[in-house]
Amino acid sequence: MKIERREFLKYVGTGTVATTLPVGPSFLQGQNPPQAQRLHQDYQSNTRGLEYYFLGNGLIMAAIQTSTSPEAGTHCGLLVMSPDHFGRKMSTFLYHPERGLQNSRLVCVLDRQSYVPVPGSSTIQWEYPNDIPTVAIVWQAGDCRVEEKVFCPINEPALIREIKITNTGLKSIEASAVMQLYPNLMFFDEYEVDRKNLVLTAAGYRKMQLFSPNASAVGDRHMTLSFGEIAPGKEVTAVITLTLNYPREKFERKGITRMKQETAEYWRRRAHLETGHDGLNHLFNSSKTSLRAVVARSGKVDGGVWQYNLEWVRDQAIQSVGCVMSGHVDAAQAILRRILTRSIGNEGQTVEASRHRPPETMELDQNGALLFGLWSYWVWTGDDSLMKNYWRKIQKVANYVLQPVFRDPKIGLVKNSRELWERDPNFGVKEGYELAYQSFNIIGLHMASEMAVSQGDQASAQRWTSASELMKESFLHHPQFSLVEDGRFVKRRLVSGEVQRTFEPPRREAMPAGMPLNVESISYCDPDAGNVLPIAFEIIDAKSTISLKTLESMEHLWNQRWDTGGYARYDVSSEPDSPGPWPFATMFIARAYHEAGNDEKVWRALNWLLEVQGGKSGAWFEYYGDRPTPPLPPVGIVVWTWAEIVIFFIHHVLGVRPSPRKILIRPKLLSGIDRVKSTLFVHRHEVALDVQRDPAGQWARVNGKRMPLKDQTLELPFPQRNTTVEIHV
Repeated sequence: MKIERREFLKYVGTGTVATTLPVGPSFLQGQNPPQAQRLHQDYQSNTRGLEYYFLGNGLIMAAIQTSTSPEAGTHCGLLVMSPDHFGRKMSTFLYHPERGLQNSRLVCVLDRQSYVPVPGSSTIQWEYPNDIPTVAIVWQAGDCRVEEKVFCPINEPALIREIKITNTGLKSIEASAVMQLYPNLMFFDEYEVDRKNLVLTAAGYRKMQLFSPNASAVGDRHMTLSFGEIAPGKEVTAVITLTLNYPREKFERKGITRMKQETAEYWRRRAHLETGHDGLNHLFNSSKTSLRAVVARSGKVDGGVWQYNLEWVRDQAIQSVGCVMSGHVDAAQAILRRILTRSIGNEGQTVEASRHRPPETMELDQNGALLFGLWSYWVWTGDDSLMKNYWRKIQKVANYVLQPVFRDPKIGLVKNSRELWERDPNFGVKEGYELAYQSFNIIGLHMASEMAVSQGDQASAQRWTSASELMKESFLHHPQFSLVEDGRFVKRRLVSGEVQRTFEPPRREAMPAGMPLNVESISYCDPDAGNVLPIAFEIIDAKSTISLKTLESMEHLWNQRWDTGGYARYDVSSEPDSPGPWPFATMFIARAYHEAGNDEKVWRALNWLLEVQGGKSGAWFEYYGDRPTPPLPPVGIVVWTWAEIVIFFIHHVLGVRPSPRKILIRPKLLSGIDRVKSTLFVHRHEVALDVQRDPAGQWARVNGKRMPLKDQTLELPFPQRNTTVEIHV
């Protein structure tokens, strides 16, 4: 986009907000009063057309925003945060109340004309040079092609922007570039311009610095890089760095070359996946990259970036599973340690939305989810330090759900008045047995018993094994309280044994105005996407009649009151929010369908993720629908989705399943995919896995030695060195 000279002064000159206000005698005399000041459109997080490319390393978190139109938001704007401090989009460090993210773009100046990237004449995509996640922005500025490569070094709180300007015209062009450091005025109240060392510094809540070895001048909030004349066909390059609490002197002592080497080595030691399908590769790579971007070194993770600004034990535990499977052992350990030190109460109760609730509205699935996360970390890494250091607390987590207030000792199921999606008696939830609570605790208690054996705690192992087995038996087969009805799973059974089929809020008028639970007379509980969890977690045979009938019921949730695809989390008649599809609920169902062998439905779900808003960048909103605010928060990026995608590929497609004593590999290739090559890390050793479809037969080769498959499964001891595995199925 070409910027006229007078308009350009608003962006890079010494002018302030005054340039946006009317001046002159008529205004001073009270005539033609200005319009009411409004927030910039960048304030909105989920406007149609916006996508975000996340970069980060636990020390700094950033996202490049792209837009399909100026009305939707600033194209190629930069959002920067500290991952240890949550916030809304308007509290990111480069956000300006009136200008949004406009000041955060690179400006290219050619023959005194200024340009910025615009939708329609620019391309933005992920690239992975030397395995380093990089956002590549390519755009046309007059007769020049501008390329920006933005990446985050793994060990420094910095963003590095490498730029290249190529003259594609027929005559020489005088070129320069301008980058601003215009901080969020709510958090940065001091500003320094070092004209000798050419550094811009903003201080306050944190300290940001902007600098470049190619800078020729700095002014009030802007830095200029002058390139002189570029002849036709020639190019110039430059590097621009933004740091957070990291001074230029320290950055330059280490140097970009060494930073790139460390970053490349870090990402080389993370999971890799090659399917021969660009879309599938993108789903995995963007999820792996983004998980590392949003987890602070402390293990702190926002349940919904720019949305909730709160923590959930369940979400974080599942995120830790996604991290450890994708090789981010450091992030997984940090998440779990933070949970164990900060998010578990004295009795073993868990934090939900950064607070504890009373027993009647406690999210009981969280205890099982945490045990699942701890077990996964242990079997994937071989590291039992978390268990050793926090065993008494882990005991409390497992025992918490076994208290009489929750658990009927005769049937072993757990009950209260809360459900998976956080509705409670105010929404019509009655005291009863929630399917998701049983599912997570069946697997969690079983895994806890295996951890107890490793810690020499036989008493706990026996108690938890018995509790898990009784819960599973009643869950599937109890004549009065099983969560099976009419041959399929149901969401909830009351303490009377009756299935809760509808939610009737005591005060519908108190529900958010215009939402189904506010305006509809009958609000159904089933079907619920959580009903597939026993299938996805293989508590039950995925091809059993119960599983197939349950999956059949899920089709009610696809395109329920829309036509753009995706599964809702449940029947929208009981929705206190607006109807719309949910990505991580869609992944629940895709995982279950994959276990059941219904590839058509799996592909439909995955293609929807690729095509829906956020699919290009690989950062999905919590759901896709209107959000009535207030009282509900803006829709942000939910981290859980990335973990579900990683689990889908590694646990289900590749079928890599470490246990306390061995590794099972039971791959299930999707239809249309004949080969998947991957590199995973188990017990700190590299496992290079090559899975091929082979109509001629099933066999395996490990480190060159041929081995048999049993029931399409390869059993291996834990690797003592880097290992190659080839499987034909």
